Amino acid sequence: MARLSYRVDVQTSVLEDIVDTWVEQAIQSIAANNSSGAVELAGTAADVLLRCARTDSAETAEAFRFNILQAGQALIEAQPAMAPLVNLVNTVLWRLGTSNTLAEMRTIVDTVVRDFKRRLHMHETAVAEAALPLILDHVIVMTHSRSTTVRAALFHASRAQRRFQVVCSESRPIYEGRTLATELAEQGIKVTLVTDALAISRVAEADLVLFGADHLTNSGLANKVGTYGLVLAAQAAQVPVYALCSSTKFLPPGYPLPWQHRRPAEQVWPDTPENVTVENYYFDYSPLHAITGIVTERGVLPREVIEGWLAALQLHPDLHAPGTYQRRVRHCPSSPCHPPIDCQCFTGGPLPREAHRLWWATLRQHCALVGIVPVLRPGHRP
Repeated sequence: MARLSYRVDVQTSVLEDIVDTWVEQAIQSIAANNSSGAVELAGTAADVLLRCARTDSAETAEAFRFNILQAGQALIEAQPAMAPLVNLVNTVLWRLGTSNTLAEMRTIVDTVVRDFKRRLHMHETAVAEAALPLILDHVIVMTHSRSTTVRAALFHASRAQRRFQVVCSESRPIYEGRTLATELAEQGIKVTLVTDALAISRVAEADLVLFGADHLTNSGLANKVGTYGLVLAAQAAQVPVYALCSSTKFLPPGYPLPWQHRRPAEQVWPDTPENVTVENYYFDYSPLHAITGIVTERGVLPREVIEGWLAALQLHPDLHAPGTYQRRVRHCPSSPCHPPIDCQCFTGGPLPREAHRLWWATLRQHCALVGIVPVLRPGHRP
């Protein structure tokens, strides 16, 4: 699927003393990538973290841990909505806390990263197997965007001699649906490509809807914008909806949800006329109660089981500390000011007090719309 992209300036400058040029360029490349699937991008990010650990020149265990934390945070900031990255760094940090020696810490990072990459592919295979009973002969499957997990499930069903049709939406403005339609057609699967607007009415003709996810929380499932509309249309037409989402995409409770910024208007309408505002966002949230089931590596699970699974996850304190959200989100995407006010005014920045209070009140209103509670740094007032 298209990566969820945000207006985030990856601060690789803070890493210049602990990473090489390849790592810095790789992180910037990850940040700019808005078309690769989560498994593809997560694998690349894991390689980056592994290289950081192997080339790190720290002489003490504490220095090594700090450097890995900085590299991990830079990777998360590159794709803040990408749950597999959060879970990778989260696991590494918890495991590093069990050792006090530099040699052991290097081994831990190597082991965790290798296990993470192996689980990415194992989970994708397991999810495809769990989805097989849903893809019966002669069914019509509708999907949205380009999920590599959905693609794997459809390929698996085709290899199992299931005969079915797939309806792909275009998934504007990046048109990932075209890419998925091409990949499926090359495997001999019959595909129909429809515009995003037409997909809403065509969903009633489908037997089921399958889509992937960028992350999943108790608040809902994030996927390419347009997913929520399809979910509502399917619900109205009594068509079952399944999200193919392994546990690597479950965000631990307490992780501050990233802010989605408005994407370039030129992607939708080049040479936009004066006085016309183009709102171009990449993802939306679908509530879990509107989804028939979540297909995980452990099978098809109902919402109640997923919520229990989420509750058992633990976020490392270094990823939940005050200031993490403010550091990650560097611009207010919905700020009434132009250009957007830098979020450093969370710290009591250069704005006059009344202007700062107005900005803070406006920000809180925007945050409430997406379920985020902004927190000032200690010692500062709005």
